[in-house]
Amino acid sequence: MSAPAHIRVLSDAVINQIAAGEVVERPGSVLKELVENAIDAGASRIEVEVVDGGRRLIRVRDDGGGMDRDNALLAIERHATSKLRDLKDLDTIGTMGFRGEALAAIASVSQFTLSTNRADSPIGTEILIFGGKIQDVRDAGVPPGTEIAVRNLFFNVPARRKFMRTAQTEFTHVRQAFLLEALANISIAFVLRADDEEVYHLPAADSLLERIRDLYGEEVATHLRPLTFGNGVVEIGGFAGVPPFSRLDREWQVIFINGRPAGSPIVNYAIQNAYRSVLAGGRYAPLFLCIDLPAEMVDVNVHPAKKEVRFRRPTEVRDVIIEAIRLAISGPDLPGRQMPERAKPPVAFPAPHAPSAPPPPSSALPAAPPAPVAHIQPRLDWTPPPVPDAPASEPGDTPWGRYRVLGRVGGGVVVLETDAGLVLMDPRSAHERVLYERLLGAIEKGAVPSQGLLPPVTIQPSPAQCQTLRRHLELLTRMGFGVAEFGTDTFMVDALPVWLAEADPAPLLSDIADGLMQGGKGRARDWARPIIATIAGQQAVGLRRELTDAELHALIRDLARTEMPYTSPRGKPTVILFSTQELNRKFGRD
Repeated sequence: MSAPAHIRVLSDAVINQIAAGEVVERPGSVLKELVENAIDAGASRIEVEVVDGGRRLIRVRDDGGGMDRDNALLAIERHATSKLRDLKDLDTIGTMGFRGEALAAIASVSQFTLSTNRADSPIGTEILIFGGKIQDVRDAGVPPGTEIAVRNLFFNVPARRKFMRTAQTEFTHVRQAFLLEALANISIAFVLRADDEEVYHLPAADSLLERIRDLYGEEVATHLRPLTFGNGVVEIGGFAGVPPFSRLDREWQVIFINGRPAGSPIVNYAIQNAYRSVLAGGRYAPLFLCIDLPAEMVDVNVHPAKKEVRFRRPTEVRDVIIEAIRLAISGPDLPGRQMPERAKPPVAFPAPHAPSAPPPPSSALPAAPPAPVAHIQPRLDWTPPPVPDAPASEPGDTPWGRYRVLGRVGGGVVVLETDAGLVLMDPRSAHERVLYERLLGAIEKGAVPSQGLLPPVTIQPSPAQCQTLRRHLELLTRMGFGVAEFGTDTFMVDALPVWLAEADPAPLLSDIADGLMQGGKGRARDWARPIIATIAGQQAVGLRRELTDAELHALIRDLARTEMPYTSPRGKPTVILFSTQELNRKFGRD
């Protein structure tokens, strides 16, 4: 049996390489740390150069405050920083970096050169480090600011170097890190060069939307709406994409917390929740989300690379984000189009085969035969509550201003001519959206009729679910449920909402309890969204059912009154717009 190993204090070189493993994952993380140091130094222009995807070279040059020789030498020491003084400063961090680990960690696994000078100094300083060991410190004629060059990353750690990917893959991560910093700091000019080619040349921008347009193009910018919502403590800004414009990955979704590119599981949940009923599963709308809150309410000292934060009041942050996104993506105007001027009453083109006066509105369209759903068999003999009273509207009072019905093609798809171009409308998806929001509106108002169960049913949820149901009994009553405690960890259900009268109470209440635990009382109706979406899909008019002119005009007006007229609750588009500009471009009329 071998003797027990003695405990030893690790050398500085080993400690720095361990730190490098936490902070320096790949060239992209090196770029992030160096650019954030430049931002903290007060730079107004930052230039980044990479060679071979950053594997051979990452150079960051800024025009910030620079350093004298003593401070330059201290900067490469582990846990040396100008951004913290004592423990209480961790509660009010306002800088991008604060740990003092990054430069020492990067220098320990690369060939590292730091050149710096202050504006009031005639001569600068250059420090050469090879694998964590200082090789030379000398005077240098360099302009004010700081330049750091990192060559041959992980040259002395073969196990780490072999895990780096191809130059193209590493450059993809470098580019993404660059985009995040450029979006978070629009007042700074940024330049990115890769293998002697200029990839981005971004002047300082006046607005986030201008920077988004420079980075992602006009098409993305035209599908964004501003986020402006808060509760006096948590304030939300930025821009949210309007469905159905989306993609299959999250590259267009960027989160900033107090100006720092970062994330949190609760933020991801809030985004998913806000888009749940307007986007098909697996698709992601563009989102540039800026969350601002007091520094003491957020802990940025969670992840070694500062990629994740923790909130002191996560439920509050979640609810504000959900409401901000829903307010932004709801409304009557189509993406990329200004709201029609309501001061002038819109003039509608006469619809084919219709009298000159607008047809009378239709409160509901005929229902299609129901399809079976697990645990839920909705009653279709109940007419959903009507849309709240609204002033009478002309057929032209729609999300797209004036319109004229041109006809129907492809199994009932309606073709409309509008001021903006050509609109294709799917009546079934449009009707799903109308019914879905009517049902949700009934829940919001507590106007859901109930149907008694004979005999009543007893259920035994899990202990956590029981606790949740007890807290929300009054809320469930307002939503049409008859639920009461019936002994220890047992509940009696004697009534259900009429549109769920045939549902199995046990799994239904279990799902509702889970939804309430996850979403909180502020989002109490969220448990119902998937169920209501299913019911709306069952009751919506079938594509083979051709609508009368009166029904069609009523559907168009009803769709206009919804919060989200662009998609069905299952994420399918209700309308597709071909703008006049796009049509002219396709026909070569530019």
